Amino acid sequence: MRSFSLYQKFALTIILLGLLPMAILATFIANRMIKDYSQALRVQYEQASEYVASGIETLLDSYNTVSKMPYYYNFDVYGAQDSYLTFDHLRQIIYGEGYEYGRMEEDRNRDMGRFLQYIQSVDSYINGVHVLAEDSGGEELSFHYSAYNTFFTNLELFEETVNYKKLDKEGKKLILIPPHMTTYFYGAPDWVFTVARNYFDLRGQVGHTPYVGTIFIDVDLKRMEKLFRSVEFTGNEDFYVVNGEGDCFYSNRQEAIGENVTEELEGMDLLPDRLVIKTAENEYGLSVIVSMDAKTVFSSIRRMQKMMYFILAVSVLALLAGSFYFSKKLTRPMREMMAQMSMVESGRFDIELPIRSKDEIGVLSGRFNEMSRALKKYINQSYVAQIKQNEAELTALKAQIYPHFLYNTLEIIRMTALEEEGRERVPEMIEALSEQIHYLIGPVQDMVTLEKEIDIVRKYVYLLNCRISGRVQLLVKAQGASRIQVPKLILQPIVENAYVHGLKPKKEKGCIMIEAAENEGVFEISVMDNGIGMDSQALEKIARLFESDAPGVKAERKTYPTAGAEPAEAGAGDKKEYNWQSIGLKNVHDRIRFLYGDEYGIQITSTVAVGTMVRILLPLERV
Repeated sequence: MRSFSLYQKFALTIILLGLLPMAILATFIANRMIKDYSQALRVQYEQASEYVASGIETLLDSYNTVSKMPYYYNFDVYGAQDSYLTFDHLRQIIYGEGYEYGRMEEDRNRDMGRFLQYIQSVDSYINGVHVLAEDSGGEELSFHYSAYNTFFTNLELFEETVNYKKLDKEGKKLILIPPHMTTYFYGAPDWVFTVARNYFDLRGQVGHTPYVGTIFIDVDLKRMEKLFRSVEFTGNEDFYVVNGEGDCFYSNRQEAIGENVTEELEGMDLLPDRLVIKTAENEYGLSVIVSMDAKTVFSSIRRMQKMMYFILAVSVLALLAGSFYFSKKLTRPMREMMAQMSMVESGRFDIELPIRSKDEIGVLSGRFNEMSRALKKYINQSYVAQIKQNEAELTALKAQIYPHFLYNTLEIIRMTALEEEGRERVPEMIEALSEQIHYLIGPVQDMVTLEKEIDIVRKYVYLLNCRISGRVQLLVKAQGASRIQVPKLILQPIVENAYVHGLKPKKEKGCIMIEAAENEGVFEISVMDNGIGMDSQALEKIARLFESDAPGVKAERKTYPTAGAEPAEAGAGDKKEYNWQSIGLKNVHDRIRFLYGDEYGIQITSTVAVGTMVRILLPLERV
């Protein structure tokens, strides 16, 4: 009889107890979801579209009533208060009847302005009112008013916009003009659609009503926008308000407003991935079209998804219960192996896993034992030896930098004390030295703030200037130095080298500048001097020193200076015991690389007779 592997056992368990029921359930829910989706989506958007279409019709009904106001405008140029021809007042203004000779134009413009202002005051969304008419002599007249725009500027543009030349002047119904910009007014133009109505002389015989003029009412497009905002759309659909000719009166696509969208909408309802809802044309010839992606999810879908997630969660729980039961029975060897692995993590490599079977667990146990033995051998041969070597080299660097620093400082004080005029400064110099000695207490790899490291350099330069009469100027530019951590004692050896090898040979005043800043995630400290500089051979020699394995090179023993000889400067020649000058830059470079890795350390650039710049590259570490 064939024996199933551990993988096969778990696979069968997951399929029988988990995946198969979930697959059946997911298939059922998905089919039901698609069906409910189509029904709910169409019903919801049909109701929303009908609501908007009804609102647009009501909106236009109100402006239809407003456009009839010329027939009810209560004004009489003859002064009669109870004239029965109330419908005739606007005609009297247009024809100029009842006005004094010589004042007709002025008075007519005044009265027409009042009428237009009256029309605009009816609704806050009316942007402007216009009347184009003919007087009794057939002369064309135009009157314009807007509370939001001061001056009407272009009659020809207005007539072209409303297509006045082709306007049906015999029509008795409300006329809708597609949206446009009010560029015919002075100032910032607004988007409006225009409703218009012809005005006739009703005094004649029935059926014979001569044309008098046309009133145009510009309505701010925000009025229609407000209607759409009252309906909760998801924002994933496109909707249009169009007339029978395909002119778009409003859309959530700004570029479609005022344009003819017949080609864009043609055939859209035949696309399989689009759901299109279109209402019937209302009394004014407008219809609402909503187009959306058929996969858009609404509330009904979300409810069904939640139900699906709940059922799937129950299935997962059942799967976990079954998996737990079988894993407890079948994976006991795995738990034993995990316990042994934790011992390997703690450093014990002499363990042996028992091999109780020939399946995958048994093979894995044997391979684990082999790996443990090989790892132990490798670590003993390579890793431990390398760690001990690094520790020894870092200890050597620590031993080098301390006497090097202290010897140079004591040499400065000794030289100053030999001078007659320098004895008064010796107490201050000793105090500065005591502060530096206090700074040195502790291991070299201890981290300090950059501010403290710069402070110890200032004290060193002070002691140096006491000896050489202030010939070294120190400039520091390091913002936020109190919040940056660096290894201790990395600046003083570099500043000392800048003086000894750069400034001192010039035998004149010089400057050392320290700058610190972050550069692409790396913290960079630059130490620059305006000394004699170095040629390419000297730079190559330093580069070879940096690449060497030796952490520092100790020079030959020197003799003490004689009483009458020129006193040696710090780090420049003879010392009481050793010349440590050759290890300064190398020491700092090696310590940084030991602490942070090979991508960090010191880089040097120099130009003869110009100066030298030493760049210290460190990872950015804040306090």
